[in-house]
Amino acid sequence: MRLKNHKSDFIDQSEVLSFIFNNKSYKGYKGDTLASALIANDVLFYARSFKYGRKRGLMGSGVEEPNALVSLEIGGRYTPNLKATEVMIYDGLSAVSSSNPNSIDFRALIKPLHRFMPAGFYYKTFIKQKVWAMVEDSLRSLAGFSKAPTEKDEDVYDHIFHHTEVLVVGGGVAGITAALEVLNNSKTTRVILVDERAHLGGELFNEFQSDDTAISWHHDNLSKLLEFKNVANSRLKIFSRSTAYAWYDHNYIEVLQTNATGESLISGGTQAARKVLHKIRAKEVILATGAHERPILFETNDLANIMLSQSVRRYLNEFGVISGKDVVLYGNNDSIYSTAIDINNNEINCKVIDIRPSGGESETVLKAKKLGIEVLQGYAVLKAHGTNLVKGIEVSSVEVQGKKWRLTGPSKRLNCDLLASSGGFNPVVHLDCHCGAKTFFDEGSQAFLPQKVRKNRQVCGSISAIGFWKDVVIDAKNKAQLTLLSLGEIKKSTQDSMSENYLDYYNASQFFVPIEILNRPKVFIDMQNDVTTLDVALAIREGYRSIEHIKRYTAMGFGTDQGKTGNINGIAVAAQFLDVPLSEVGTTTFRPAYTGVDFGAMAGREVGGFFDPQRYTTIHDSHLESGAEFEVVGQWYRPWYYPKSGEDIHQAVNRECLAVRTSLGMMDASTLGKIDVQGKDSREFLSRVYTNAWMKLAPGSCRYGLMCNEKGMIIDDGVSACINDNHFIMTTTTGGAASVYSALEMWLQTEWSDLDVHLSSVTDQFATVAVVGPNARNLMKVLCHDIDFERDNFKFMQWRPGTVCGVEARIMRISFSGELAYEINIEANYGRYIWDEVALAGKQWNITPYGTESMHVLRAEKGYIIVGQDTDGSMTPMDVNMNWILAKDKPFSYIGRRSFSISALNSDDRFQLVGLLTKDAHVVLPEGSHIINNKGGSIGYVTSSYFSPILRRSIAMAQLKGGLSKMTEIVLVKIVQEKQGLKEIPCEVSSSVFYDIEGEKVDGNE
Repeated sequence: MRLKNHKSDFIDQSEVLSFIFNNKSYKGYKGDTLASALIANDVLFYARSFKYGRKRGLMGSGVEEPNALVSLEIGGRYTPNLKATEVMIYDGLSAVSSSNPNSIDFRALIKPLHRFMPAGFYYKTFIKQKVWAMVEDSLRSLAGFSKAPTEKDEDVYDHIFHHTEVLVVGGGVAGITAALEVLNNSKTTRVILVDERAHLGGELFNEFQSDDTAISWHHDNLSKLLEFKNVANSRLKIFSRSTAYAWYDHNYIEVLQTNATGESLISGGTQAARKVLHKIRAKEVILATGAHERPILFETNDLANIMLSQSVRRYLNEFGVISGKDVVLYGNNDSIYSTAIDINNNEINCKVIDIRPSGGESETVLKAKKLGIEVLQGYAVLKAHGTNLVKGIEVSSVEVQGKKWRLTGPSKRLNCDLLASSGGFNPVVHLDCHCGAKTFFDEGSQAFLPQKVRKNRQVCGSISAIGFWKDVVIDAKNKAQLTLLSLGEIKKSTQDSMSENYLDYYNASQFFVPIEILNRPKVFIDMQNDVTTLDVALAIREGYRSIEHIKRYTAMGFGTDQGKTGNINGIAVAAQFLDVPLSEVGTTTFRPAYTGVDFGAMAGREVGGFFDPQRYTTIHDSHLESGAEFEVVGQWYRPWYYPKSGEDIHQAVNRECLAVRTSLGMMDASTLGKIDVQGKDSREFLSRVYTNAWMKLAPGSCRYGLMCNEKGMIIDDGVSACINDNHFIMTTTTGGAASVYSALEMWLQTEWSDLDVHLSSVTDQFATVAVVGPNARNLMKVLCHDIDFERDNFKFMQWRPGTVCGVEARIMRISFSGELAYEINIEANYGRYIWDEVALAGKQWNITPYGTESMHVLRAEKGYIIVGQDTDGSMTPMDVNMNWILAKDKPFSYIGRRSFSISALNSDDRFQLVGLLTKDAHVVLPEGSHIINNKGGSIGYVTSSYFSPILRRSIAMAQLKGGLSKMTEIVLVKIVQEKQGLKEIPCEVSSSVFYDIEGEKVDGNE
């Protein structure tokens, strides 16, 4: 319900908003969260649990909420598994529960069988694949989570990179104070302040009702902070509604900022980003992340309207809503009395049940009693009563006997419609632990605290178990001083003293886990995954002792809340059953992400065309006009083949290949990677990155090179041209251009910085038209008149500068087909013009454009490898029978050379490149097919396989174990036929060179 005449700085009651939840219409105010608006409308059920299908209500008020998962909107703005506590309402909002609590649920109907579904039930029951296959779809539909989106996301997301001296995570009292202290004591230090809430202040807002000094402190210090943000050249950035969800090495932290939840962000024709992923690198980090309240365990503690005490207090003070009229506050620390006082001040009936015995009460406790609030000290809740909603509780007297809690008296029943509990506070140490920091258990505060000393990081406030906000101010100033000292901004830090009881401000008792309660059924630890205390006991009985193993066996903390409220209680339960201290049990491992992160936010703008850009050569339009079919190679759209009317791919490829072999073909080779290498040490550089010799290559010449990594494995190949002694043009494979360039830059910048070499990627700057076939020389004489193309004057593996159809060009005589070939390299803008001119001039020889499929056939006929197809990252030059390319007399070792001395790389039993000729010349082996031995085991696989039109038979290349020693042997290749099933094809092992073995065709018709 909504309290009348309640004043709040968070909601604007003058602006009424309409929204829909589970197909019913409701109204709320601007500033409401979906959770607070639903409480105001007396909606108490939000979802069903994972295993048992039990109706669940709100438990928390923020990121710690385990139950209230909703799906927002439909279509392209559909977002699953959001927490209702974090969704700000807007006019027209439409949300549904991730698992509708109002529908009939199969899991709830099998309630008598719940006792047979403990931890490990699914593992044991469905371990057999056949059984799992029968129930998989049904079980997944009962998972309790939203359905995955099926439509394209309409929203956009941004990534922004930041560098700062100080990053403050947390915008409560500690965060505000720390940021101000840094800014006030330095004139240059930049500060970024991050907080997950919409308003800075954190839990301080809960003190406004009872502490006027809290109001004035917040107003004054927030105003001072905003002054830094509003000045020109501000050193302060504030990110609200932003969660720091991951901390990586070197103080790199990722922060997700939510600009809107589900409303449309299109305005005036522009679309704003729904969420922004801030990637922050900071010199120093101050963690002021606070603490989450933890519940106390009792039987059927999962009934709706059993909440955390501080959450009830927050809903009351910030939003003016509460979900009950007869409230019980239950806990082991003084914070429950503060909540009781605020509830009492709003004229709502409440009582307090405190497990601690009477005596030595704090001022807060005495104040509550003075107000007439009924208090039961030395009592504990044993069980909550109600079908789905709490209607009453069963309580009993308790006391500490030795070091353990014990029930000491008969139970009695009390009525209530809202139960708010507090079992202490869990410091939010998650971020700090992402990079390996360790927590320790502090007996005084009964909490796991962050590592005390860590380089370039400070912690302050509730994360250090400091409860009173005025002590937090002092602590934050002290830690900010240490940060300034680390930055060198001050020479000496000042450290003020806090109050005597600053580490135990709430006077929390030890964990309340009496064995009489833990052994009861339905004492839930993890609300989302239905993990109970008996599940933990079972895991321990079955041999699991490590908390990590217990977590995985029970699924504790696997949900969207990642155990923020339940896991520490689970650790305490495990400690009780194991009869060891909590410190010995330890915590589970905290890993990114702290909260859920949208896939869209991770991708940012790099989606669609920006994720995998479509690259086109300047000749692309001519290919389209020729009817080309395309394939994508390294993001480039390359012509695959050029079908004529009625031709399929096989007919088109056969025609193109025969044209190249018998007359003349042309190909767009613009996509080959091209790297401009310049500097006086260019020869030495090439000699180090390629396996063969480069020191004596004359200007005007070209050379094929093979490139290996440090392990001796082939990573790329290509032809490089010597322009002059200090200038080379290196070509790479199309797909390897970017990775090769990066690798070469890495070597230059990290290992060979003494070399005078500069690299530039010029792939996009040049277009390349390859003219190939016996009549290629005749055509070039027509196209270019200032170069002597005679065989003896322009030899194979040479290049010449010239003019082609009026355009300056570099013409290289290199071949990837074995035929006479020239590659015309011109400025990219002239690419289409030259292509069209070549096509026009070549008509007298019936010039035929050919694509990548024909190129593959032609190169395979000659046994030329394609890196990445005939090699797989584990092939050395020896494996592909290219020992001839390994220089033996280089003064400086080339990359990979040392690895060739490893005996394993010189074994005769390695996979080696060979040719395969099927006994039936018309059978084309599927690529990837395995070669088998007489026992049916794999001894190799087919890497390339085609039908050769010039040879009129199939050919294949394969990696075969010890293949070079098996020439002429017959091996079996197992293939899968569509109707006949498996079939074994006999093949003869041969040389990988099938056509023009002597290499006579490379000079053309002569």
